Amino acid sequence: MKLRIKFRKQGSLRFIGHLDIMRYFQKLMRRAEVPIRYSEGFNPHQIMSFASPLSVGLLGCGEYVDIDVRSAVSSSDMVERLNRAGVPDLAVLSCRLLPDGTKNAMSVVAAADYRVWFKEGKEPEDAAAFWTAAASFAKSPSIPYVRHGKKGDRQIDLAPSVYLVRTEPCGPVGNPVPGIFMRLSQGSQANIKPEQILEAFYLNEGKEYPVYDLQVERVEIYADEGDGTEHRFRALEDYGTEF
Repeated sequence: MKLRIKFRKQGSLRFIGHLDIMRYFQKLMRRAEVPIRYSEGFNPHQIMSFASPLSVGLLGCGEYVDIDVRSAVSSSDMVERLNRAGVPDLAVLSCRLLPDGTKNAMSVVAAADYRVWFKEGKEPEDAAAFWTAAASFAKSPSIPYVRHGKKGDRQIDLAPSVYLVRTEPCGPVGNPVPGIFMRLSQGSQANIKPEQILEAFYLNEGKEYPVYDLQVERVEIYADEGDGTEHRFRALEDYGTEF
């Protein structure tokens, strides 16, 4: 049985890296006594595949990991079992059964939703006006950006990788603050980060990008079922069914 698990990464655990998340879930499967399958060979490991690594410092409420198990009672039982053995800031949100032949999450990632807002005490005088201006900039027909890499600097245009932008309340539940929502290209074709869009905005305004003033949260991850001429995004969770 192939299962797709959706989970969130919140609180202080946003500061742990992807390798630690992998180790956490490997141990979680053992603690929860999940009958997960192992690979064959001299160094067997749990059959587990994450959709997309989340950068250190980012929150996530739409993260995914695929696992292969020998058996499972039900979706609700799996969620309850994993959460009982885990920690609240890395809570499992859903568990769905994938049809045979479904591609693993990592191979189909094409886009992701993000929310961004200012951390407490770091807001400009008029945060709502700031985000309105940032959203307008993110809709520009061209967004030049210099990407720094091991092979040197390369200028790219971020605009084709921005699919949707709007201002909306963001931040902690019950205490929303002004912020911005962005749907951006992800995966092997064009992996764009909201920080790049905002860095370009600050540069356009003649200001220095405040790296530590903003909080970013990834909300959802999508595959693209479009025909190449138009996008048709589908959330990774929707490929599975409750059982």
